[in-house]
Order: sequence, then structure tokens, then C-alpha cells
Amino acid sequence: MDLISNFRKKRAIKSYIKKLPRLLAKDYGSSKSYTPMQVKKTIERNRLPVIYSGYALAIFSNQDAYNQFYQDIGETCDYDAMRCEVADKHFSGNSNFEMSDVISTSSSYGGFDGGGGFSGGDGGGGSGD
Repeated sequence: MDLISNFRKKRAIKSYIKKLPRLLAKDYGSSKSYTPMQVKKTIERNRLPVIYSGYALAIFSNQDAYNQFYQDIGETCDYDAMRCEVADKHFSGNSNFEMSDVISTSSSYGGFDGGGGFSGGDGGGGSGD
């Protein structure tokens, strides 16, 4: 990956961490995770970078939903590898990070303000669109 692509990917991942917790909570309510389609639609609706959205899916969706999403579209993506890459840069290497960790990191980036009241949620709820 060239220097410019690597920079864009890092910037996209940081924007997902900074902005998506608030946007997803606004769109679908607070939850421990969101469906891949919820994450993708929120990214598109808010004009966040789409090209690296697989990382956002790995951050905000659970592994089963992530794997099913990619199986359904006929692609192969490595959930664990993506989470490890994100963890190395944003979560001190802890690839088992949870929504509370994402929110904490988002706040440190000047993103999530805590007003959404993440209570743990129902694991993805919403209309699934």
C-alpha cells in the first residue's frame, strides 16, 4: 500500500471511531453492536469514506454478522485481522475492544459527547436497514 493510501485509510478509520458512535446511536439507538447494513447506511448517509468501510464493520458489528455479510456478497474479509489492525493503532493492541472502548476513544478524539446514553443495548436492534 502506498503512502497516500495508507494515510487515507488511517484517516478513514479515525473518522469512523470519532463520528460513528454518535451517528449510529442517532440512527438506530444505543447498542453493543450494529448490523453491517446499519453501519454501511450510516457511513453513506453521512458521507464518510466508503472505501475502507470494512474496518467500520469490524469495529461496530459482531463477528457472526460481519462474516455473514461478506459471505452474502461473495467476498472474503478477515474480521480478526481488521480488528487487530484497528486495535494496534487505537486500542493499545486490545483487539477485544467493545463499544465502551470505542466511545472512550471517540471522546478523546473530540467525537462522541456521551449524550447518547450507551447502556449496552440489545446487540444490534433497530430495523436492520
